[in-house]
Amino acid sequence: MKNILLFFSLIALPLAGCEQVIDYELEQGTEKIVIEGLVTDQPGPYTVRVSRTLGYLQNGRTPGIADAEVTNSDDKGHSEVLQAKGEGIYQTSELVGTIGNTYFFKVKVNGQEYTSQSYLKPVSILDSVTYKFKEKNAETDEGYYATIYFQEPKGKGDYYRFNIWVNEEPEDDIVAINDEVYDGNYGDPEIDISLKKGDKLRVEMLSLDRAGYDFLRVLGTMQYYTGGPFDAPPSNAPSNISNGAIGYFGASAVTIINSTVK
Repeated sequence: MKNILLFFSLIALPLAGCEQVIDYELEQGTEKIVIEGLVTDQPGPYTVRVSRTLGYLQNGRTPGIADAEVTNSDDKGHSEVLQAKGEGIYQTSELVGTIGNTYFFKVKVNGQEYTSQSYLKPVSILDSVTYKFKEKNAETDEGYYATIYFQEPKGKGDYYRFNIWVNEEPEDDIVAINDEVYDGNYGDPEIDISLKKGDKLRVEMLSLDRAGYDFLRVLGTMQYYTGGPFDAPPSNAPSNISNGAIGYFGASAVTIINSTVK
């Protein structure tokens, strides 16, 4: 893939009401709070999931916390207590994500308070998609490969995430880039997914802050290399949550393009 960091085996983050699940594994006897949430400029509701880590030898989904108090607010004076929906999911009812606003959240669990904030940055428009056919070789499967195009604004420090669907099925891989290559120029990243004629492609580009980019980069790398008893546990993943919690709370603008391989 050209000029792209590709993160494998990471479940895609949500746009609005859908839920993100990250299963952290820690050494037996160690337990931490896991908080995952995202506000976008797309229609809500938005969700926050509050859970506890699993032990190193345990498998399955991290257990949700049902008795947390979760508050989401912005710098324009709006604040609401999220409604519990079960399995550690808490949902907004009125909050509307707006570009240029800063969003804050607070979670209380057993007398402990965890907080974070994120600024909802704008994102460039995905304006077109082209396809190039490639023959099979040692590194590439035969098929059509999509290149997406967008104008990257001038000024370094922009970060982006791509969520990808093929024939309405989400791809597990997460693609995230910074603007080191494209700063102020026309971006043309290629998506490393082999397609065939008639396939329907949906690409969503989300703005990230630096904390979100670092979180995805490190967590994706850890999950890619995890597989043996000597691997570092994902508890080392960076977090923008206070008080020692693991996870990420973010705010993102979204741009979407749909295309069909002709």
